[in-house]
Amino acid sequence: MPWRGPDEPGEFPSLGHAVAAFIEENVIIPDGQRMGEPYILTDEQYMHLLHAYRLVPNARDGEGSDAFRYSGALLVRPQKWGKDPFAAAIICAEALGPVRFAGWDGAGEPVGRPWATPWIQCAGNAEEQTGNTFRPLLTMLREGPLQHTPGLDPGETRINLPGNGRIEPVTSSSRARQGARVTFVSMTESQLMTETSGGLKLARTLKRNLGGMDGRWIEISNAWDPSERSVAQRTYEAADRYVHVDYRPPRRRVDLQNDAELSAELAYVYGDSATERGGWVRLSRISKEVQNPAHSEGEVRRYYLNEVSVGSKDAVDMILWDGQARPGERLRPRDKIALGFHGSQNRDATSLCASRLSDGHIFHLRSWERVPGEVEWTVPREEVDQVVRDVFKAYEVESFFCTPSGWQTEVNVWDGQYPKKVYELWTNSELRMDQLVERFQTAHRGDELTHDGTEILTMHAAGAALANGKRRSTAEERVPGQPEHYQRIVKKSHAQSISAFMAALLAYEARGWAIEHGSLAKRKVPNLW
Repeated sequence: MPWRGPDEPGEFPSLGHAVAAFIEENVIIPDGQRMGEPYILTDEQYMHLLHAYRLVPNARDGEGSDAFRYSGALLVRPQKWGKDPFAAAIICAEALGPVRFAGWDGAGEPVGRPWATPWIQCAGNAEEQTGNTFRPLLTMLREGPLQHTPGLDPGETRINLPGNGRIEPVTSSSRARQGARVTFVSMTESQLMTETSGGLKLARTLKRNLGGMDGRWIEISNAWDPSERSVAQRTYEAADRYVHVDYRPPRRRVDLQNDAELSAELAYVYGDSATERGGWVRLSRISKEVQNPAHSEGEVRRYYLNEVSVGSKDAVDMILWDGQARPGERLRPRDKIALGFHGSQNRDATSLCASRLSDGHIFHLRSWERVPGEVEWTVPREEVDQVVRDVFKAYEVESFFCTPSGWQTEVNVWDGQYPKKVYELWTNSELRMDQLVERFQTAHRGDELTHDGTEILTMHAAGAALANGKRRSTAEERVPGQPEHYQRIVKKSHAQSISAFMAALLAYEARGWAIEHGSLAKRKVPNLW
């Protein structure tokens, strides 16, 4: 017989009830003061299982994954919510519990059965991340009721299951074998799985393997940095109707120093895991971490407030920036300057800035932006070219740094017209961009930088954030206090342009390069005697 139908509005059929019962009867808490006690699910965790294992009402035995509403799930919660132990508990059920649909009983309730040969992988960027799930899993299987299961052999690097099944950790460095017959995958910290780290390729391989085996997956993640295009972000933005997204974003962007606002929002995002609701997370302790000045604001908002937040921190201290404005400054004819050009083709802005060689003062010369609401718009390239020519006529341009993407033809022409002055700077070079950011940050934080205070330059500076790029090589000699990752500039919002700010950085870098190559050196007077 088919499903019995809803007993109350909004009810749907799910194997989640059976999976939850298996976990609470067979899984233990793996660590902490309550180690060894039964793993009792919170209401949030229980509801996640109901949705993740939701069934199609007319499902039939033998349909495999087609019996389920979803083939995968994304769980996004803040730091210490308990994502890894929860994933480990789900893996216990996938290894030995009733996770396969086996029809309906006489009362119209769903029936589940275990996999005959489960093959489960714990995936992450590195061993440390996979260990966050694998270590509590070992404790659950070695010291809980499941330890007496015939054929179960929990090893440090691989867990053998009855029926020749297995559980194994997989990292982006070890890769995953194409075509592996996996039945379930847990991806830990998918907000860190990016193209750069190799995590994106790993996740794609794992999901392809699952597709051929009727398998299922879960991603557990903190909120992501949208500039990194991580697996978690891509899963969320894809809005796949076959993927259950369980994400509790903050209700508002709170002032981190407002104790009342912060406490209320932490209580909301931590939900059932907070001690105030019978959980294990002490929110007063989390508040202290949030307000610790040693932590960057972007990381605090992502990891503790579950807020999608770009970058590690603002690229510009706006109070300091406003104090560095000198709106009365003007360029004079034949002043020595360096130029920075940041170009786009259609949607984004294109900007030209100058930095005076004598003192580094930044001038916003021109920006070309699409008028809001205007659909068919392109940058007026001839006008841009004419402004560049006019600037070269009016001032002594010592160096000109350009982003050539989309403007290669114009950059080549300018190079031919002004030889040994025009240089390409590709913003996708992490080392080069890090050097550019470092020079600017040193001047800005050291209060050595000044600018003309124009509205557009200030607006674009406020829209920029610092983000981590690749990790620096261990072979590099690091300066004390230097970030472990290369730093780059990203937008806080896709709708926000930072073109003028990027042009300013390029101009300031071009000035430094020109000075280093002798542009401010006094000319030697020939000795006629």
